[in-house]
Amino acid sequence: MTKEGTVLDGKYEIWKEVGRGGMSIVYLARDNRLNKQWAVKEIKNDGSKSTTTLLKGLEREANILKNVDHPVLPRIVDIINQEGVIYVVMDFIEGTTIQDRLKKEGAQPQDLVIEWGLQLASALDYLHNMNPPVIYRDMKPSNVMIKPEGGVKLIDFGTAKEYIVENNADTTALGTRGYAAPEQFGDAQGRGIYKTDARTDIYNLGATLYHIVTGKNPCEPPYEMKPIREWNPALSSGLEKIILKCTQPNPNDRYQNCSELMYALEHYTELDDAYKKKNKKKMAAFIATTVLTVAAGVTSLIGYSGMQKIKLDNYNTYIEIGNDYRAQGDYVSAAEEYKKAFELDGRDAEAYEKYIQVYIDASNEIREDGTTDLQLETGLNVVANRIKAGHDSVNKNDQVLYKLAITYFDELNDYKLANKYFNMIDKEDPDYGELAKYYGSVSLMLSSTNFDAGELMEEINSFAVYNQNEFTNQNDNKFINYKTIGRIYATYITEDGAAEMADQVMNQACEDLEEYTGTTLDVNDYFYAYYENLIVINEHLAKTAESDSLKEQYNSNVINYSDEYMTIWKIKLEESGGITIGGGSDNIFNTTYYNVMSGKADAYANLGEYDQVLATYKEIEDALGKKNKLSNKVYADHLDYIYSYCVEINQDPANWKRLCSDEVEDLLAVYEEGQDVSDINTNRTWNKRKDTVDKLYKGLYDKKEDNKEATEADENQDEEAGEMGE
Repeated sequence: MTKEGTVLDGKYEIWKEVGRGGMSIVYLARDNRLNKQWAVKEIKNDGSKSTTTLLKGLEREANILKNVDHPVLPRIVDIINQEGVIYVVMDFIEGTTIQDRLKKEGAQPQDLVIEWGLQLASALDYLHNMNPPVIYRDMKPSNVMIKPEGGVKLIDFGTAKEYIVENNADTTALGTRGYAAPEQFGDAQGRGIYKTDARTDIYNLGATLYHIVTGKNPCEPPYEMKPIREWNPALSSGLEKIILKCTQPNPNDRYQNCSELMYALEHYTELDDAYKKKNKKKMAAFIATTVLTVAAGVTSLIGYSGMQKIKLDNYNTYIEIGNDYRAQGDYVSAAEEYKKAFELDGRDAEAYEKYIQVYIDASNEIREDGTTDLQLETGLNVVANRIKAGHDSVNKNDQVLYKLAITYFDELNDYKLANKYFNMIDKEDPDYGELAKYYGSVSLMLSSTNFDAGELMEEINSFAVYNQNEFTNQNDNKFINYKTIGRIYATYITEDGAAEMADQVMNQACEDLEEYTGTTLDVNDYFYAYYENLIVINEHLAKTAESDSLKEQYNSNVINYSDEYMTIWKIKLEESGGITIGGGSDNIFNTTYYNVMSGKADAYANLGEYDQVLATYKEIEDALGKKNKLSNKVYADHLDYIYSYCVEINQDPANWKRLCSDEVEDLLAVYEEGQDVSDINTNRTWNKRKDTVDKLYKGLYDKKEDNKEATEADENQDEEAGEMGE
């Protein structure tokens, strides 16, 4: 087992263990150069057959994942062999598996299952279109992670294989019975294991969707997959048909590729029996109308221009209805209307932009349980698939390409995909060409694990100057760019000169935003982001300032920006509706509140304002209470601050009650309150101070001091007696 704090290969610092299996341990680690979290899988190579098999699977996994570029697929970025131990550095995926969710909650909502199905089918489609194609072969609920924001991530590529069309015979049976296709196992004697191809993954996914939507594990009795509506009649007959087709024993009877499956999932309601009956009635009415028209001898030739006008009217109607739904907060219905619009006429960018934006809106609307109505990755995949297919030449529509690229860049931090779409933009385009050059260059660097941070800062500095000079204060792009520039500055703030330039740029951003009079941007959202960056920037400037006056200035800035930030934070909390702070709640509002307010307390501490530090900690404690997962950090920080303050006065705790009695009283009050805080005894800082403070609390140092005074008094009496005797 690797100790916490160990640094691998000079850059990956082990933070904590997050999981373990029979032959491996997984840690959360931080790349100290890039300030990014990774998962590190540790396998000890003891030479045993089981370890050799594991390492072969791991090597296969690494060879596949090192080349992937898809939001549902994890990446492997490094493999380290150190003193007989193999470390694999990969994406850290927060969340829980679908298998765990099923055990806890049972069958999942149909709409959510379809969202997940689309994401997983998109990932499989990506793998199948690699060169050579990759067949995953082990789709099942335990291999799919649900991320905190609700999207999914596919894990465990140990059974995947590169598929060679000329030789598609497997030598071993790989997969999980119940989810595996018949061709993965053959007959009872293992004969007939052959031809695992893309359709095998489609079977696996169908079986997985069956389990998720019914809650019935195909690996358990009755060991069969019945039509899903036999378990739940309320489920869609269209979805039932899709799952049945996916899980046909003969591969030729399944969907032949994942593109077909994705189309079916996107239009599953059109396969419903009720939908078909409705369409039959419409067709009958249409035929009747046509017969009557002909019988009456009326010939109506609308003509091309007339048809185009009808098409445009319908397009605009879909947009208007979508806008109404969006204004009401019904993002699902809004997305459906925008999708109808671009499916009707995909040449115009407006429907695509609004479709992507409503997914962004939904993902930014935080709920208490962390879920959202729409998964951003799913929406982006829909647009990406249309670009890939070239529908209505959308692959050449720079406005759509830019919206997709900037969303991957800003919202998902998927720099590889962002770079892909920035590079598709015509660099001569007057509106997006120059922006695409800057973002393309930056995204290319950020997508690499070994880029020069100094070069990145040069590019960002250049971009900041361009952004300031090129756009007016009424151009939305200017403020979107400021937001991106500020975030990158804050991430790489330790680079030479970055903090000073960042401070200047972000202050200019705030000044420019004050003059914005448009209605398309939520000004509070952008001030919120700018203040967050300015807090980080000024915290760094305060740490590195050479003069006391500058340190005082920057710490004061941190306090002021924190207050501005928290003002908007309170507005957002009120707008969220139903989100709570403290108690057992676990949401982003708790985290941001703790981070900003504790940073404010640190700034007061740096200024030597003891009373303000305590008041700030008390404010955080009152807000979060004692049962929140962050409560133990607050009380531990509070205790540690007072403890350190007393140490500065005198290093011996036995002297504290005499030399700093008021501070000791504060210390003991925090200690007493902290006893009731959830998980307080798991906090390292608390435990580091606990023994000493406990002695103070129990008065043990008082007895020591009394004994010392008594000894000194006895010595004085002996001296006096001796003098009298003389």
